[in-house]
Amino acid sequence: MSPIPNAPIRSCFPTLLLGAALVLGGAALDAEPTAVAAPAGADPVVDHLTQGQAYLERGEYARAVQEFEQVLRFDTLPPDLRQQAEIYAKAAKGYREGKRLSAFGFAETGGGYYRENVTRTTNALGGDPARDWLWEARVGGGLAYIVSDAIAVDGNLDYQFRYHDDTDRRDDEDLRWTAALIQSLDKGSQSIGVRGRASYRGGDGYRQDYGLFANRSFVLDPNNEILLQGEVRTREYPRGGERDRSRDIAQVWVGWTRSMLEGKAALTLTLNGGREWAKFDRRGGDQDIYGVQIDWAMDFSDRLGMFLLGLWEHNGTHEDVPYADAFGDPGLLRPDLDIYELGGGLTYTFAPGWSLRPEVLYIRDEGDDAFSDYSSTEIWMMVRKSF
Repeated sequence: MSPIPNAPIRSCFPTLLLGAALVLGGAALDAEPTAVAAPAGADPVVDHLTQGQAYLERGEYARAVQEFEQVLRFDTLPPDLRQQAEIYAKAAKGYREGKRLSAFGFAETGGGYYRENVTRTTNALGGDPARDWLWEARVGGGLAYIVSDAIAVDGNLDYQFRYHDDTDRRDDEDLRWTAALIQSLDKGSQSIGVRGRASYRGGDGYRQDYGLFANRSFVLDPNNEILLQGEVRTREYPRGGERDRSRDIAQVWVGWTRSMLEGKAALTLTLNGGREWAKFDRRGGDQDIYGVQIDWAMDFSDRLGMFLLGLWEHNGTHEDVPYADAFGDPGLLRPDLDIYELGGGLTYTFAPGWSLRPEVLYIRDEGDDAFSDYSSTEIWMMVRKSF
């Protein structure tokens, strides 16, 4: 049996994420920009769209996105800040011309390589981790309608398909949708909506997620935004071996976004916590969940950008389960699980509406029993067309 190369990282990873956020946020303190004066008597929608457009024209993309998203929130935007701001600016331009309805769409495709890393689980299953090439296609977009001087409605669709060259692995399909009502405020916004997800799980069918969410955004100044989010949802697994994993979930997020480097970069730090209630006799029973995520994006030029992410999430169960150790001795353990993700990539715009995105993602699941460990590294290249 080969040695395990992944030492436990649960004790230090959350601290590293928080430290990185503080270092990045503190190292890039900018002088506060001059806020764009709103027209006299302007309504909140016009106010935010006007300020967003002015920041975009000055090349302050992160600040522009912050303002535009107090009116509209599209879920499937590209990772680079300039393209995000330009998509929102298109909707803003239409509104100034008297067009309340706006839309955007995208299609992307590409390929890469999947590598399952050696863990206790792969050793326990015979020491043959998966390795295979993959191909991916993704399409989606959004619609938005500005109802009044403070209210907008938007919706998003995102479909993703992944083909694996290894015939022993199933292909992946994923469809996500969102619909929301947004109220623009003088210094922020609030919204309520519904969203869901259908994920292919093989021969048994699709896992279904659907729920209700609410957000409240506070724009503290042109560089800082606080976003509070809450959601209640249900997760239904198809009939079969995974049915017992179905559960109801309540979760909250508190996020801070900092624009930096004169609007050319943005850092987001998000804390989350929640509770899962098992709908059937799930192993381990109910769970508490909490974690932290850091996202960072920077545009080096109008063509080249970079993005990074880091995530840690702890899943703590409430019931002990029977367990046999390496010597076959029976006992009880509480099957907690820690999830870690590190990723990043580049975006390169090579023609109007066209971009390349090389990306890498490392995943590590660290559990308490021999079959709960998982680790993988993926690398891929995507070509995206926005329209």
